[in-house]
Amino acid sequence: MPLPQPTIRPATAADVPALLDLVRAAGTLDRHTPYTYWALVNAGLVLVAEREGALVGLLTAMRAVEGEAMLLWQVGLREAERGTGLSQRLLDAFLREAHGLGVGAITLTIAEDNRASLGMMRRFAERHGFALEPVGDTAPAASVMALETLYAMKLTRASV
Repeated sequence: MPLPQPTIRPATAADVPALLDLVRAAGTLDRHTPYTYWALVNAGLVLVAEREGALVGLLTAMRAVEGEAMLLWQVGLREAERGTGLSQRLLDAFLREAHGLGVGAITLTIAEDNRASLGMMRRFAERHGFALEPVGDTAPAASVMALETLYAMKLTRASV
């Protein structure tokens, strides 16, 4: 019998230990402190995909300092969930939340060698008719972190 589809919901502070476990298990995300995830749950946006009481996916984001944008920070899945469409379901749930918050654009960074994330975001943008545009990079912080390309996506359909 196939497993049930995961339920996507906002995370709570009680999810922080499971979030940390999921980040470790995903193996593709930068690990951060419990406080970071607690702060994101309380002041940012964290969506989780849960199946049978276990977290199998997450998406984290935060409001930009200026304007009506949100920074999409992390999307991660347990290895068994990759290729199932769950990342697109998380992104769709994020888009609904962003629209509800009056967000007009999404920003995100992707490392040059992270083809999986770039492909995921290109598929998302294409499905919704958004333009995913490179607008900069993380060079100002390059002495302490890897260089990543900064992308922006206006939440209006691209001109055809």
